[in-house]
Amino acid sequence: MNWQHVLEINRTTLLGLVAVMLDMLPEGRTIARAAKRRVLALLLPSEACLRRLIVILTRKMEAPVLRERAASGKKKKSRGKRDAERVPAFDLFDPRRLVGVLKKKHPRFGPTIRHLDEPPPPRPALPTDEDELDTASLRRRIAAMQNALDDLPAQAERLLRIIARRKQAGKWKVRPMRPGRPPGHRHRGKRPVDEMLAGLNDLALWVLEEPPPDWVTAE
Repeated sequence: MNWQHVLEINRTTLLGLVAVMLDMLPEGRTIARAAKRRVLALLLPSEACLRRLIVILTRKMEAPVLRERAASGKKKKSRGKRDAERVPAFDLFDPRRLVGVLKKKHPRFGPTIRHLDEPPPPRPALPTDEDELDTASLRRRIAAMQNALDDLPAQAERLLRIIARRKQAGKWKVRPMRPGRPPGHRHRGKRPVDEMLAGLNDLALWVLEEPPPDWVTAE
């Protein structure tokens, strides 16, 4: 397998998906709830694809030599608006599933009658597809993806450093990929991003865990 070709073709595809998601965002600062769901339906598997692409890139990288961090008692000063506008670092680890936690479909209402001689309090409005939501979080996540795609080797080195530090500290969360289905996975999904996620997930698992077959290791 030509690993360089795998990296280049998937990187180009992900850059195209970033452009598509940016076009899906409105010009203003708000987006309808239904439109946000459509963006997330593309963003979640795209982020998962990028994480697996970064894992594949670490295939022949050596473990980093960690340096001791100097203890500093100084607190970081807040920069106000600059912190809000700064593009965050791309999250290299899959979000973990919440086991045993039930999601509430509707908010629970309090008692409708307080006193017999008083009218019941108004009920809060249920969420609708037309509700306007803030686009800031979506824009930050897409921008983080774009920055990571601009320098994949640096992201792979950052991933190895984070894993090494977590192992050194005895933390349990050292695997970048969560067990089971990746984020954004669709059972029998037929979109191009679904097929890309399935292929990258298999390759990344081979890199992390299993010895790959001959046709994968061949250059």
